[in-house]
Amino acid sequence: MAFVLFGVLLWTGLTVWAGFAAGRQLDYWVTKADNMVMGAKMSYMAQEIDRSREVLETARATDKQLRILLGMRSRDEILKSEEGLGGPNASDRAGLASLVSSGRLSQSDVRRTVLGLRSESQRRLASFQEIAWYITNERSLSLATPEIWPTSGHITSPYGYRFSPFGGEGSGLHANTFHEGVDIANKPDTPIFAAADGVVRYAGWSSGFGVMVLVDHGFSYSTLYGHTSKVAVKVGDRVTRGQLIAYMGTTGRSTGNHLHYEVWRQGRPVNPLSFLRVQPGGEGT
Repeated sequence: MAFVLFGVLLWTGLTVWAGFAAGRQLDYWVTKADNMVMGAKMSYMAQEIDRSREVLETARATDKQLRILLGMRSRDEILKSEEGLGGPNASDRAGLASLVSSGRLSQSDVRRTVLGLRSESQRRLASFQEIAWYITNERSLSLATPEIWPTSGHITSPYGYRFSPFGGEGSGLHANTFHEGVDIANKPDTPIFAAADGVVRYAGWSSGFGVMVLVDHGFSYSTLYGHTSKVAVKVGDRVTRGQLIAYMGTTGRSTGNHLHYEVWRQGRPVNPLSFLRVQPGGEGT
């Protein structure tokens, strides 16, 4: 009985030990398999991070080229004095690859890298939004700048001092007065066009100017078209560059059919010829 009892206990002990050993071995292989899967996932993640970096570096280079072409200051230079800047270089990427191959890439490393990519992506997005705003603003400014001739004809009186054909106040003599625009003469009812995009602020009779049109272009620009025979727009209308707005006449203080054309910038009259790209004798004159 003692021998049988010893045999049972020995068998039980061996069974328990075998089960424990087998369990440990199974845990080892399961853990090893998990590590292999985790390593494959980390390797794939690192590859994706590298691809994301390449895309961001392309975006950064494109951003820099666009700013150079547009004459804009580099966003990195602007932010350099405001916040810390940095970015991975070739050695950083090599270091990341070695970490992946050695299996020493930790969750904190991945998180730090992902946060860096997110921050860089936000900077690139903000920069491209700024470039888009700049281009839109420049386009709006270009459309608001009176750069085309408002009518065809020849200049009979330029911008600046001249002898007034009506004389000075209280005198029948020709007085030396300042002419705040240019006079362009042609046949009656010659079409007159808006020199730039804008909104009609006035269209009707005005003492001295006769039937006139005043267009506000924004960006501190406005244009005035005087002595017209009739207008083709009304107050509040939005007009585009080259749109018909009036016809040439000789209303108001005028000695013949012509357009009195003025350009105002920042509340003061300026020489319209300094904006016109096509000179007399060319297209549209």
